[in-house]
Amino acid sequence: MIKNIVIAILLVVVALFLFSDPSYNGGSVTIVRDTVYQQKTFTKYKKGNDIHSYTILTDSVQISVHDTIRILSDYSRKYAYSDTIQIDTNNVVYIQDTISQNRILGRGFSAKLSEKTIIETRTITPKVKNALYLGVLADLRQDKSLDNLGVGLIYKVKNKALIGLNLKTGESVKYGVGFYLKL
Repeated sequence: MIKNIVIAILLVVVALFLFSDPSYNGGSVTIVRDTVYQQKTFTKYKKGNDIHSYTILTDSVQISVHDTIRILSDYSRKYAYSDTIQIDTNNVVYIQDTISQNRILGRGFSAKLSEKTIIETRTITPKVKNALYLGVLADLRQDKSLDNLGVGLIYKVKNKALIGLNLKTGESVKYGVGFYLKL
């Protein structure tokens, strides 16, 4: 009788090794989705000698009266030009130029750029793969009297199979082993 119990236990252990998954999927992973805007400001200046320039040839027009003093003072003055380019509501570029004597003396560039970063967080918990169930068994006769009363263990191996081990008492002690596959 002890020999039968040992054989049944060994069969259950072998079946557990065959149908259980050896990989570890413990713990949970948390993933959260969030949008973060990061402001960046760039400023860069160049000297006029470093900026390449070219002249566009046009037809000249003769003007009979020349105001030489006004032309020379206009020529020697420094003019500052600025421009703003708005890419969208969060991104803006500023350009500043300084011009004198038909040359660019300096150029400035400034940009306020907003970068969007999306962070996603999720919580993933692994599914329970194996489970052990304990239960009570009862066998009835045709005349509705109690024949056997017992205890049973069923081990669920992932989603593949069920392995059962039963112990029944009554007129004699009975042992049972069951193996069920998912269809």
